[in-house]
Amino acid sequence: MNAQIEKLEDETTEVVKIPRAIQPALIGSGGKYAIRLEEKYGVKLSFPRDNKDGSKDAKDGAKPDEVTIRGGRKGVASAKSELLEAAAFETESRQSLTFTVPTKAVASIVGKSGSTINGIKDETGAQIDIDRNEDGAKGVTSVTVRGDKKAIAAAKAAVLAVAEQIGDETTATITIDPKYVSDRGRRGLGLR
Repeated sequence: MNAQIEKLEDETTEVVKIPRAIQPALIGSGGKYAIRLEEKYGVKLSFPRDNKDGSKDAKDGAKPDEVTIRGGRKGVASAKSELLEAAAFETESRQSLTFTVPTKAVASIVGKSGSTINGIKDETGAQIDIDRNEDGAKGVTSVTVRGDKKAIAAAKAAVLAVAEQIGDETTATITIDPKYVSDRGRRGLGLR
């Protein structure tokens, strides 16, 4: 009986605010990560649920960004700490940045069969999306880079470096006096 009383006295509940967008990653596939935390620390985690109609479950007045942890004080404190650490990691690794490049540079950024952009993705670990739906009327195309801060910075620098090479290209027309072009040269240039 005393053990039961001590257990009840040690029981506590903590509510942790975690953005709704990263909660599925913290729950894990099939609840794997949440179950591991519950078993490791002897606690019960309650994440807000989506109802069949897509609305958020408001049972017990819970908000969509509130995760409840119940259990013994030590277990709750440890589970809370690990959950917040995992949430910080997820938030950090889900950064994104959108910037523009000259539309004329897009073909070089992508490269033959995607070789240039895939190389940048492999080197930086970032995800890169080029908005091909824009009409390019302003002469720029949006590029969105996703990943952690370091990957985003490296990918942006690499994409802009390729775009800058295209920006340095110029086109000039020169007129050559026909007396300086041989017959063979004329045929090569499509002249007669």
